[in-house]
Amino acid sequence: MVGDHGPVDPKRIGLLGGECTGKTTLAEDLARALPGFVAEEYLRDFVRDFGRVPIAADQEGIYLTQQMTVQTVERAAAYSDTPWVIADPLPLMTAVYSVVYFDDHSLMARGIEDASSYDVVLWCAPDLAWVAEKGMRDGDDFRDRADEIIREYVAPHLALTVIAGDRETRLTAALAAIES
Repeated sequence: MVGDHGPVDPKRIGLLGGECTGKTTLAEDLARALPGFVAEEYLRDFVRDFGRVPIAADQEGIYLTQQMTVQTVERAAAYSDTPWVIADPLPLMTAVYSVVYFDDHSLMARGIEDASSYDVVLWCAPDLAWVAEKGMRDGDDFRDRADEIIREYVAPHLALTVIAGDRETRLTAALAAIES
């Protein structure tokens, strides 16, 4: 349903962080609290649909599909007067994973440029216990490497708010960052 004055222009929150850093839980909590819609991670669909993890040649398509997913959710939010869209994760995470797994930096500049257009970017710290997810998670070594890539290649270019602690602390910190 379109509001009385046409569609709203939703604000966007982007989530960064390696595997098992609480991005999805935070996205769901934010969607309830704000309210907002979540643009879910396309990588999960890719692994499920193709029965394999991506290879280097898949990365650009995954990046673009995640970007289009956010845009689609943004349009849906606009036409339902939902004020927020939460990208879980930012398309930039595909660029981060390209560096982690393939030492490929080709998507990084595009990812940073895209992320700079978000209203808020939240960096989920790797301070949660790592939990296995068959076919999707490789271990805390990879999570820590993703965190290093974000610190080295992303943090110098974006205003990031680090989100750490337990679930309630993370939500409180994220809401405070959004309000500031």
